[in-house]
Amino acid sequence: MTSAAAPTATRVSTFAPLKVPEYRRLWLAFLVSNLGTFLQLTAAPWLMLELTQSPLMVALVTASMTLPRMLMTLPAGALADVFDRRTMTAIGQGIASVAVAVMAALTWADLLTPELLLALTFGLGVGTAISIPALQTLIPDLVGDDLLAPATALNSASFNVARAVGPALGGVFVAIGRADIAFGANALSYLAVIGVLATLPMVGTADQTGAGVWQSTRTGLRFVRFTRTVLMVVAVTAVFNLTAPAFQTLLPSVVEDDLQLGANGFGLLLGVFGAGSLLGALTRERVRDRVRLILPGAIIVNGIVGIGFGFLARSVVPAALLLFVAGLTWVWTVTTMNTIVQIVSPRWVRGRAMSVYLLAALGMQPIAAVVAGSLAELVGSANAVGVLSVVTLVLGMVAIRIDMPVLGEVVAPQAPDDWSVPRHVGQVPGSPVVVATTWQVARDDLPAWIPAMRDLRRHRLRTGAQSWSLFRHAEDPLVFTEYFQVHDWEAHLAQHGHIDDAAAAAIRRARAFDVSGAPRTEHVARVDIDGGDLVADVDVAVTAHAALHARDGSIPLHPASGARAPDPGVDPRSPDRST
Repeated sequence: MTSAAAPTATRVSTFAPLKVPEYRRLWLAFLVSNLGTFLQLTAAPWLMLELTQSPLMVALVTASMTLPRMLMTLPAGALADVFDRRTMTAIGQGIASVAVAVMAALTWADLLTPELLLALTFGLGVGTAISIPALQTLIPDLVGDDLLAPATALNSASFNVARAVGPALGGVFVAIGRADIAFGANALSYLAVIGVLATLPMVGTADQTGAGVWQSTRTGLRFVRFTRTVLMVVAVTAVFNLTAPAFQTLLPSVVEDDLQLGANGFGLLLGVFGAGSLLGALTRERVRDRVRLILPGAIIVNGIVGIGFGFLARSVVPAALLLFVAGLTWVWTVTTMNTIVQIVSPRWVRGRAMSVYLLAALGMQPIAAVVAGSLAELVGSANAVGVLSVVTLVLGMVAIRIDMPVLGEVVAPQAPDDWSVPRHVGQVPGSPVVVATTWQVARDDLPAWIPAMRDLRRHRLRTGAQSWSLFRHAEDPLVFTEYFQVHDWEAHLAQHGHIDDAAAAAIRRARAFDVSGAPRTEHVARVDIDGGDLVADVDVAVTAHAALHARDGSIPLHPASGARAPDPGVDPRSPDRST
């Protein structure tokens, strides 16, 4: 959904979302929570290093926290669309708080082993995996689409203020042997978020179809697969997060083995990275106005500084400068991609689209941690950062060539102003439901009609269809029937509400080729002849049909069945305009 002709969005102040009271309270709570997170991220890897002296075990601390995101982010995104997002966020924060509180108690009692540290870190990861998709999609509900881009930048600023301060404090706690204080403070920070969430208003669920978690997840995956802008961003995000996190994953080992610094030096350098990230969050909007290709440009620079850090930086000052630039470009990259996905994803599927993005952004990190740790065992930690950064540099060059979406030119999907939703029967028992549309096309129009149908197929699938196919009639080779399947009648009714400008345009383009004036559409629902009550189902459908026409009142009902009486002036096969 990228258009070179689209106007550049009007830039608003980065701090404008803070004028929304609900968002301001939540932002402050997450500032506290992010501070606790960086106390955790500083203390846990360093504690593991003291316990094992193994770069691989240090990397596994990061892997154990991020592995649950690989396993749980997709279903968590589906739940974020079908349940109250405040509740989902609070549940995840509660699980994280309990896991870290137990970690603090065991550390204080000197009972924490490497295995327990990994297990409890995994529990922390479970909590964050549940809460992150719900939180990401709660923010647009609070501030609206107009303030989404600056709100995303502010979220990153909150994260990176904590990144600038938290590692230094965490390094102090580790240096004095009180990692338990760092863990305990993190546990309390999650409780602060839960308290603020309780004050926020209900905003309602986004997906009203009532589908199960698995079905909702599959719908979200199809949306991403058939929405080119989102798919491109997700693919680039996955590769970026396979290589770029080596900076942070291997920094403890680089600090000790190559820079010969202690825990305080580790906290200081991680804080420098955070300071660069904070500057990136505060300047992203301004730079976006001046640098059209900020996304591939930031990836390229991140790769270059990673190569310099890994192969050349062997003293504190060059390492700190390179880490500062790495943090700056990291945030320009991740906040730009995050914002693009949220802008082009409509509310009904935003939680699931963001969960796929987060799976690429966060779920790849355990794989990245294992790759970085294993490579570090072979070539050394600093050299491993340099090697992986070469891949980051190549990714940035590829991103220029594949026409990545440009923030400021992508537009949010809008319901077409002149699109009328057809009136259907209120309830049709049976699942699945198949929608069959018959098209009659002139021979000379076939070369142009087939690409139009490919585009229509993509929009059917991204708005809720489970499958799509096109058949040619044996009796007339210029007559085709398009079939697409949805989960049930409720899902088909919801699909009409998912039509946006792009989908409506695709439908109109395909319709224009039909020589009969308009294609004819029929709907059928599966009948269970073994276990269902067919008579009862028919009665339900007839009652719903009668109620619909009673509201319409324009055509009398047939006295026997409740169906419409035939109108002699109307062709009974007249097209249903629901296509």
